[in-house]
Amino acid sequence: MSSRLQVSKITPRWSGSAFWRWWRDGLLAWLPAGVRRWLAGSSRRLVVAVSDGECVLLREEAGQAQELERLDGSSPDWNAVAGWFRAEKPGQLALRFPAGQALIRTLSLPLAAEKNPRQVAGFEMDRLTPFAAAQVYYDVAVLERQPEQRRLRVELTVLPRVGVDPVLAQLRQQGLQPDALDVAGGRPGLNLLPPEQRARRGFWERRLHAALMVVTLLLIAAAVILPIWQQRLLVIGVMNKVGQLRQAADQTLTLRNQLDQTLEASRMLARKKETLPPRVDLLRELTLILPDDTWLERVQIKGDTVQLIGQSAKASALIGIVESSKLFNGAGFASPVTTDPRTGKERFVLGARIGGEP
Repeated sequence: MSSRLQVSKITPRWSGSAFWRWWRDGLLAWLPAGVRRWLAGSSRRLVVAVSDGECVLLREEAGQAQELERLDGSSPDWNAVAGWFRAEKPGQLALRFPAGQALIRTLSLPLAAEKNPRQVAGFEMDRLTPFAAAQVYYDVAVLERQPEQRRLRVELTVLPRVGVDPVLAQLRQQGLQPDALDVAGGRPGLNLLPPEQRARRGFWERRLHAALMVVTLLLIAAAVILPIWQQRLLVIGVMNKVGQLRQAADQTLTLRNQLDQTLEASRMLARKKETLPPRVDLLRELTLILPDDTWLERVQIKGDTVQLIGQSAKASALIGIVESSKLFNGAGFASPVTTDPRTGKERFVLGARIGGEP
């Protein structure tokens, strides 16, 4: 019986292994094809595809499958399989069963099960399927992460051991230990065999190839990155010099602006001095216009303003008197007028602007 649920959406994930494959393939593309094949090692798989009526031997390599031989399904010639294995020297031996013999279900697991979904499925096998974990071969493929719901969508593939164990036993009698057990049309990377039953074929050879590939990729990366790094250092050096020159130019411009402002201020002072009458003329004018009953205790000239402090018999008349002069305008008392008890005069503080009406 097969119970397969179609998945409408699979969310791709940019995992560490995917990044490694992308980076590795991109760098290996710089090498000759022969060197690439040698570094990558043998990717050939010999697949024993078992069905009801026959047994088909397939060679899978670089995503392509080629049929090698068809054997009688009721009594396969396992010696022929062993002969093909010795002749092909594949990197992996896989045993494949029809999808119709498998139970395939889409499940929702807690997100915490992402680290080992196969183990979690094994604990829940009797609840998820009609079988106990010891009665089946199984594997789990992650379909989608749902962080908002804290859930994980996975696909569970189950094959009853009762139909698989006899074939495994006959292969092992020929000294053939399968690396993988999958189903026709299954997801890439599916392997229903428990990890402890998977053959460790060419373990040290794969380690050596992996080490050589890493070294080669690092050398290629260094050859690609080194010129870029040197150019980067040159650009950084030029940018630093440009920054220093720009800073010096900014300082020069700032000094020039300050000099212009100083010159402009000095010109303004000179222009003001030219427009204001001499102080002797101001004192002479005050002497002429102030009444005889008025005397000044202090005269303060600051810029274009003058302040008069003194006493008068009639201080209120002084504003009109000062305003009538062509040298002063805007006259007014800076503080209230008071009476000096000793003299009986009115004490005043009067301010005015120097210059006629604008």
